Amino acid sequence: MKIIAFVGHSGSGKTRLIARLVPELKKRGLTVAVVKHCSRGFDFGARHKDSSKFLAAGADGVALAAPGSTAVLRMRKQEVNLADFAREQFRTLDIVLVEGGKSDARLRKIEVLRKGCVHNIQTPPQELDAVVADFKVASGLPSFHPDKIKEIADWLVQCSNLKIRKDRSRNPS
Repeated sequence: MKIIAFVGHSGSGKTRLIARLVPELKKRGLTVAVVKHCSRGFDFGARHKDSSKFLAAGADGVALAAPGSTAVLRMRKQEVNLADFAREQFRTLDIVLVEGGKSDARLRKIEVLRKGCVHNIQTPPQELDAVVADFKVASGLPSFHPDKIKEIADWLVQCSNLKIRKDRSRNPS
């Protein structure tokens, strides 16, 4: 499994980029998951929903099951290691794209920059694999325009040594 984090300031285009990369990677027959790092926490459901009531009552975890989908919420006392979490949840998949995780030095990263948002690389060089920006960036690393989704996917597959499965590429799961 390959885990790569997309980091950058709010508004830089991380979500849009990942949302466009997922179907491109799926077309190639890869299994793909996304982990969204929510540094400010998240609200999975309105306070009147059953899952929120169970958590408010002190449950250490709540699982939701519906036809075709599941979700698990677990309460944790310490910060989650995103790489370990991705491996635990998605160990059978080919690639996990993490949105966020800039402070986790163990994650390999692609920094996303956008004109008018942030103009210089902020990721430590030893953690950075590539840059995606809508302007020219002198980094010495692979650099991509955010609209070049196929090229970014090509690079991810190549640098990750991912094996494209032709049997799944026609009918991705």
